[in-house]
Amino acid sequence: MEDGKKNCKPDDDLSAEDWFKKGLKAENVREEIVCFQKSLEKDPNNPSTWNNLGIALFELGRQEDAIQCFLRAVELDTHYIDGLFNLGIALMADRRFSEAIQCFERILRIDENDCNALTNLGYSLYNLGKYDEAERVLRRAIEIQPDDSKAWYNLGLLNYSRQKFDRAIQCFEKVLSLNPENLHALNNIGIVLGRMGKYDEAIAIFDRVLEIEPKNEIAMFNRRFILQRKEAGGKES
Repeated sequence: MEDGKKNCKPDDDLSAEDWFKKGLKAENVREEIVCFQKSLEKDPNNPSTWNNLGIALFELGRQEDAIQCFLRAVELDTHYIDGLFNLGIALMADRRFSEAIQCFERILRIDENDCNALTNLGYSLYNLGKYDEAERVLRRAIEIQPDDSKAWYNLGLLNYSRQKFDRAIQCFEKVLSLNPENLHALNNIGIVLGRMGKYDEAIAIFDRVLEIEPKNEIAMFNRRFILQRKEAGGKES
């Protein structure tokens, strides 16, 4: 009988590519990290390995370490769209929106129709209060990809911030038409209705959320808040 491990290489004999492939097949994030680190010991100039290591570190909550990996990936390949995109996402998660904008703008200089870059650029601009620019970018994303639910969602947030409540509701309803299970969009409709003074309609929306997800904390909190405002004498619009 042949030894089933006969053709397996000892770890010390694995190449950078072997370690990389092993990382892609790893069963958990910590194992992925070890494999990608081993791969980089053999070949420290592979942008894809740095990118995958960054993704794994980001999943573990090691945000700054992930950012450094993505930075290294795009230093090695300045046109590496996946690395630029992941760097932008990690910077957004760290609320470093100005830096994130630079990443998405670099992607758009490579591909002006990259919808993911446009959507996240719009969100970053919105968070910096640059509403006109954000709306222009998000509408461009929707023009390219009309069924981009994330772009519609971000446009809804923007309209809400501008107190264009009817438009905000239309955007969140569009999100639900594309993804009926998006409870964030449904919750936001309730929040907007509450801001409009339409308390009964808002409570009905939160009840819908709670039917789907009984422990949804956002819906529970906002339902209590709206109910208190109604009982305190708030008038329906």
